[in-house]
Amino acid sequence: MNNILKTLVSLAYLFLFANQVLASDLSIGRMRVAIWPEYDDPGILAIYDGRFKDENLFPTETAFLIPADAAISDACSLSPKGQHFCQLYKQKNAGNNDEVSLKLPYPNFYLSFHINPFREKKDNRTFTYVIKVNHPTDRLEVEIQRPLRAEGFSIMPQPQEKTEKKGFEHYSYVFENVPKGKVLEFNVEYVKKDSQPSVNIKYSPMNQPAPVAIPAAVRPLTVIYIAGVVGVLAMIGLLWFIFKRKR
Repeated sequence: MNNILKTLVSLAYLFLFANQVLASDLSIGRMRVAIWPEYDDPGILAIYDGRFKDENLFPTETAFLIPADAAISDACSLSPKGQHFCQLYKQKNAGNNDEVSLKLPYPNFYLSFHINPFREKKDNRTFTYVIKVNHPTDRLEVEIQRPLRAEGFSIMPQPQEKTEKKGFEHYSYVFENVPKGKVLEFNVEYVKKDSQPSVNIKYSPMNQPAPVAIPAAVRPLTVIYIAGVVGVLAMIGLLWFIFKRKR
């Protein structure tokens, strides 16, 4: 009887942690990294958004690597209808980066934060932005925006494309089949004779008020896990009751 109880308890743990185990296999289909120096504050606004490939693994928990000491504005998952579901997150130092871990109810993600590399007040601005990929990514798009009133704007490596959007110059790159652990560096230089940002309102991609924290929606996969755990626990209870009566 004791062996049966041990087996059933092991099955219950398997149901409880199956989703976390599967989370280690997460890979991203498409991800965009936007790097906007001096856009809405004197530092740099960075935005990571995209979609994981296998929606059957969600909800789950995962982590992203971002520059150290970043001030996070939003850490969200997006529903199929485009609604932002902001999540509680944990941020800790991981060497040259910070690791941000959060639970995502949906495969779409949105993470925005600010960093401030311009410690000295001088017209010549230089910074190196480092992207450390934490999930295998089929397509990684990087976009760097030139601040308004910036002169002599240059980036290394050379951008693949230059476009104009809403009065801003955008320099972009596309990387295919990027492995986990890949490090990409972008060295940016320009001259700007004032410290005023390009705009004085916070960036909002949906042109909507900032999303509020809402509990994650229950997905079909979650229902299956819960039902499995409840069933196993009920069986354990029934066998324990029978065992007690026989004694």
